Amino acid sequence: MSTEDLSYFQEEEFKKNLALYEQMLQGGQSVYLEADELTDIAEYYLVQNDTDKAMACIQYALNIHPGSIDPLIFLARQKMFNGDIEGAKTIRDCITDPNDREVIFLNAELLLREGKEQEATTYLSEKAETEEEDAALFAYDTATLFLDYGYLEQAAQWGQRALDMEPDNEKFLKFKADHLISSNRPKEAIEILNSLLDINPYNLNAWHSLGEAYFVCEDFSKTMETADFALAIDEHDAQALLLKANSLLQQQNLDEAHQLYLRYFKEHPSNEIPYLFDGVCLSALERYDEALSQLLKAEELSQGYSPEQQHIYANLSDVYSKLYDTDKAFEYIDKIKEINPDYDTDLYKGHILMQNARENEALECYNTFIQSHEDPSEAHFLVGLSLVENKLYEKAREHFLYMLNRDASQDEESQKAYAYLAYCALMQNRYQEFIAFLKIACEKAPEALEYTVGRFIPEEVEAKDFYQYVLTHSDVFTHFNPDSSAPVKPM
Repeated sequence: MSTEDLSYFQEEEFKKNLALYEQMLQGGQSVYLEADELTDIAEYYLVQNDTDKAMACIQYALNIHPGSIDPLIFLARQKMFNGDIEGAKTIRDCITDPNDREVIFLNAELLLREGKEQEATTYLSEKAETEEEDAALFAYDTATLFLDYGYLEQAAQWGQRALDMEPDNEKFLKFKADHLISSNRPKEAIEILNSLLDINPYNLNAWHSLGEAYFVCEDFSKTMETADFALAIDEHDAQALLLKANSLLQQQNLDEAHQLYLRYFKEHPSNEIPYLFDGVCLSALERYDEALSQLLKAEELSQGYSPEQQHIYANLSDVYSKLYDTDKAFEYIDKIKEINPDYDTDLYKGHILMQNARENEALECYNTFIQSHEDPSEAHFLVGLSLVENKLYEKAREHFLYMLNRDASQDEESQKAYAYLAYCALMQNRYQEFIAFLKIACEKAPEALEYTVGRFIPEEVEAKDFYQYVLTHSDVFTHFNPDSSAPVKPM
């Protein structure tokens, strides 16, 4: 459910209905609630991760409202989310009104789940022609569905269609901003969201999207500032807490981020995403057993269908590797391959083997990866990154140099190797080599310097000026000891 849908659970009418239903469960008198009201209660239980209560509520709804559309739609969607498309269709076929709005969107979503985007588009276009009173809302709901499934072009077309009918509709304008964020155009989204907040500074949903836009811009200070505004409106606001925690994680304020995740879990029901992020946070803190617990919870909640499924499996693989369980680490690498056939299995298995001091086997995996990769230069670069993570700087250096010598064109991506060569030289205390590569990297790959050498340089110094900074602080870098020199910024 969206945050706009979740806000309904805070309304007095819903709270009253929930209280009546729960009093009945505790032995009180039977209560009569409409089918849609009981379905809302089931949705609430589902958000609370209490599937048993949700299904019991839906069954009660069908007992007193046989054949009602809302409970049947709920059941069909649950089948669909669990991967049982045919089961969802069977329940849908029990609904007597095929032109009900909820049935229409269930049909469209089932088509999208089956990868039939063109059929879904044609179907919704035909249904839109019969909509007269709620044409703008129908277009908005269609746009939202396409955006949820990552069909950005179709989402933009339907969203604009809704705005053409109602240009000042705040919900439609916010959708346009959300679409811009998903299209990696966050600065345009920020303009729209600020204008919405000028109209209504208490619009929590606009604050949420503004925070997401700043997050995409990697302006984590602004993201946290935005989250704080939302928390000033509602101190328990779930999305604001998560935005703030994620920003702290990105800024490597790990202990503070973890405390906010704990607060989030205490105050709010959660899907798999916050557990994934907290697992990443705990892993960075080297609290691997706790990280494993959170990541396994993320896997359980995802049911194998999360948009972050690959990240869940990748982080589980990494944590198992750090706990010296290579078999389990490989198991999750193989799970990634099942959902992403293009995944570089040999590269990541090599990385895991190297983490576990199985160097010969790791090198075999790396070589297999390089030989099978369509772009040898990129393959050498990726192996070099893996070796840097494993602190094998001399071996990494060999791959970066091979890549640069092989690739005469040296495009923007390959030029990042200069930043890593500077970093490797610094870690090996090769000062002359370090400043030579640093000078080139300042010109050709300043962004890559930010998260390599930039760890040891104050934040106010711009990457393009690192070379001059090092020259004026040569006493620090000439006899650099990576074991005793604490980074200014974590990697």
